[in-house]
Order: sequence, then C-alpha cells, then structure tokens
Amino acid sequence: FFRSFSWERLFFGLGEGFWNLLREMASPALREYSLAEVARHCTEGDGWVVISGEVYDLSKFYAIHPGGAHVLRSELGKDVTAVFQLYHNDSVLAKYGRKLKIGWVAGSKQFAGGEDGGQDGSVEFGDMVPYGDPIWYQRFNSPYYRSSHVQWRAKIRRLVSTLILPHIWVWAETLTAPPRDLMLELGRRGVLAALTGVPLSSLRAYLPAEVLAELPADYDYFHSLILFDEFARVGLASINAAICNGGVVAVSPILKFGSEEMKQRVAADLLLGRKLGALAVSEPGAGSDISGLATTAMREGEHFVLNGNKKWITNGAYADYFVTAVCTGKRGQEGLSFILVEKGTPGLTVRRLKIRASAISGTAYLDFNNCRVPVANLMGEENQGFRLILLNFNHERFWISTCACRLARICLEESIKYAMKRKTFDRYLHQHQSIRMKIAAMAREVESLQAWIESLAYQMCTMAPEEANMKIGDVMALVKVQASRVYEKCARETTQVFGGNALYCEGVGRKIEVAVGQVKGYQIPGGAEDVMDDFAARVAFRRAQWAAKL
Repeated sequence: FFRSFSWERLFFGLGEGFWNLLREMASPALREYSLAEVARHCTEGDGWVVISGEVYDLSKFYAIHPGGAHVLRSELGKDVTAVFQLYHNDSVLAKYGRKLKIGWVAGSKQFAGGEDGGQDGSVEFGDMVPYGDPIWYQRFNSPYYRSSHVQWRAKIRRLVSTLILPHIWVWAETLTAPPRDLMLELGRRGVLAALTGVPLSSLRAYLPAEVLAELPADYDYFHSLILFDEFARVGLASINAAICNGGVVAVSPILKFGSEEMKQRVAADLLLGRKLGALAVSEPGAGSDISGLATTAMREGEHFVLNGNKKWITNGAYADYFVTAVCTGKRGQEGLSFILVEKGTPGLTVRRLKIRASAISGTAYLDFNNCRVPVANLMGEENQGFRLILLNFNHERFWISTCACRLARICLEESIKYAMKRKTFDRYLHQHQSIRMKIAAMAREVESLQAWIESLAYQMCTMAPEEANMKIGDVMALVKVQASRVYEKCARETTQVFGGNALYCEGVGRKIEVAVGQVKGYQIPGGAEDVMDDFAARVAFRRAQWAAKL
C-alpha cells in the first residue's frame, strides 16, 4: 500500500483552503491594542511595533532582522510605518507578517479603501494614490464603463490580490511554469476564457454552466481591458506572461479560426486550465517579418509534414498545444497557414531558452524534424494564414499595450509614494521641483496612453469584427509603439527618483529594479517598434491616395 500510495497527490489534493486553515490555526489569536499598550513593549526581549495600523511582535525576530538588530532598538514600542515603508516593500510583510502579526491598533481602519470598495460606483476604488490606477477608478466620470465593469474590476482585483500577488517574488525565482492549481482555479473562475476576447456566445459549447456564470453576461472589450490591466498589476512581466500569454495569443485563434471538431477536441481543456497553449510564429530568421517565415508544412495524404524551427516562443517550454505558422505553399504572404501541433508529436523537440528573469514564462526553441500533423489540425483555409495571423495580432497588441500602460503606471505610483517619504538635502523628494516635473511628465504620458487604449476598446465594441479588422490595425500598431515608449520613459524617470534603490533587487525599489529590463519585452514581441511605425505610416500614405485623393 505505502509503495503505491501517492503522498504528493494527497497533499496537493487537500487544496489551498485546507492549508490556509492550518496556517490560521497555527497563528496567534488577533485582537485590538491601544498605542499605550504597544508602547509598554519596547525592549529587545519584548518588542512590538505598529505598521499601517497593525501590531507586530518582533521579540523573536529582533536578533535575526536582516538589516541588523541595532536599527530596531530605538523603534520598539512605536508606530514605525513611515520608516518601514522608506526601506521595505510589500513583500516583506507578505513573507514575515503572518508569523509576527498579533493584532491591530484601536481605531485603525482595517482594509480602508479597499479592494472590495467601489462595486456600486459610489466609492473610490484602490488605495487612491494619484494616477496609481486609471483615473475613472478615483474621481472621473467615464462614458465607457457600466456597473458590470465595476463589479468585474472588483472581482479580478480580489483574485489577483489573493491568489497571485503574495507569491510573485517566490514564483519568479523558483518556478519554471505557472502553478497548476492556480491555472485550474483561474479556469474555474472564467478568467482563462475571458483572456481570449471571444464573445460569450462562442464559449457556451465548451464551458460548464458554473464557469459561464462567472463571466459578465454583457462581456465586452472593456471587461478585457480591465482584466489585462489588473493582471499587469503584478509588476513582473514574466508572471503575467506565464499566466495570460497562452490564453490571449494561442487559445484565442483556436476559438476564432479552428474547426468545430478541433474546438470540441481541445477548447475545454485550454479554457479550464487543464492544458496550456502557445503561439509559435517567430523564427531564428524571421520575427516581425512574417512573410519571411521558413518553416514548411508539406502535405502528404492526410498529414502535413513540418520541418523548420521556431524561436522565442513564450510558454513553449510547457505548452500542450502550439498554434504554429507555417509555409504550406510558396514562401511569402500567399503561402502561410496556421496549424495546431500537439506536444509529444514525433519529430517535435522543445528546448528552453534562457531569458533574463523569465524562467516561469517558459520561452522556448522548437525544432520540427519531419513532424507529421493531421490535416484536421489546419486552422482556416490552406495558404490563407497570413490574414489570420494579422487578425490575431490586434488582440495581442491590445493586451501588450494595456500591460505596458499599467507597468508604466506602477513606475509613476511607486515614484509618488517614494517621493512622499524619502528626504534628500533635508527636504522630501516631492519638495524638489525636478522630481515634481518627472511626476507630471509621467502622469501626462500614462493618462494619454490610457485614453488612447480606451478609445480603441470603444471601436472594437461598436464596430462589426470585419470593420474593426479593416480600420484599426494601423492605429493598434501605433498604440503598441506608444505603450512601449511610455513604459521606457517611465522606467527611466522612476530610476532617477529612486536612485540607488532602483538598482537593488530587494527592498523598497524592488518593483523598479525590474522595470528597465522588462521594457524590452514590450518593445519587440507583437511587432518591433520600427516595424509597427513603418506599417502605420505606409497605411497612412495609402489612405492619403485613395481617401483624400492626394
């Protein structure tokens, strides 16, 4: 019995709720304290502190404090919120807080503002740092958002705040794939289905009723915008890509262009998180130049035989299905097709690529060596794949732009918070005009970009799909370029605000240290900046000829 029994299955099968319950049982009972009570505990062997209204017992932590015991000596028995926030980020409390927290201060507002606030549109949403969230979260009216958007926003923020944010730094350093239980939970909550941007009516055949009930009945591109934005709040591009990339760029084209037989075969597993997908377009010799793709798929009876390579395939290291762009005819735009390739198909070899700080996103190199794939796995018509690839890019670039906008916003938000507590030359940073100018410049860029993205979302909501595909591709390319450049500028400016702390992988600048390196991941994937600008300009000149008659 013991040889065949799976202890791993037992432990993981108990579920996260069981382990959370055990942790709660092991934690000390929490209660309310007065500041006077806290002040009495001010010695090395009996030292308490207050951080953001919560009381922590540092008696056993004092000697092992990573910054040294001496820095705590004069702070015991006090409210140390300001000094704590000056040198630490939220991950410190996430790591140690559960073990050290013993209660809260009388009169403090637990969970003020709130991730649960604003569901009826009457309460501000979030922590209210100016420009730290889209401005309609805080004080502006908007013509775009309805009550279902407000409720969806609250739901997604709760999910991200509880299931993902507490774990991001550990996952980024230790995992090589997204946690399986997380993907299954996101599948059950309808999140993976929502990532695809496919209308609810097109999902009914592949999802159980309880999952469909998790999605707003009037789901539209503003729900997608909220979803993309809230997931980008994690601040780490690798985590976001590990969780979201497959649904956005691989599952979406399966649902839009795959045969009914294909969708019946694979859609449910992908939408519920039981299996994962990846988009395989880029090659060693062709990235943004789609017409230069060289991987071939020659038809032999009821199979295509694939030969060639794919590179920089996000999620490829652990994907179960690859939506693969291949040449089924002559090389170039007129001979491209989309084919679905399953993991484990003979002739397919997958090798993980080393991308800085991105192990969890699973970037891979694919080699196809006489890889035989059934003709039934063709998506759309043979040799008509170029148009499908371009249509798929619109959804991908919308996602990339929204994510880059939020990451730029994180730089702005963190800069404001840091400027309120850090002093140089006996003045807070926000009292220096040069810092205020940086904040203003970032706010202009971020809010302008947000408005442009919302304008595109409105077009996608009000145009028929074919009309939108014809009219917005060039503008979407420009927005994608603007998004990566705004993020680049904000990453640069916030580095100047944080100074040396922006170079440190721990501490208060942790979210900022990753920003400069992450920018590259938004400048290149989905279409390099120069290629996008050139594409949009060429469309402009074509329109100048036939529309303006110039």
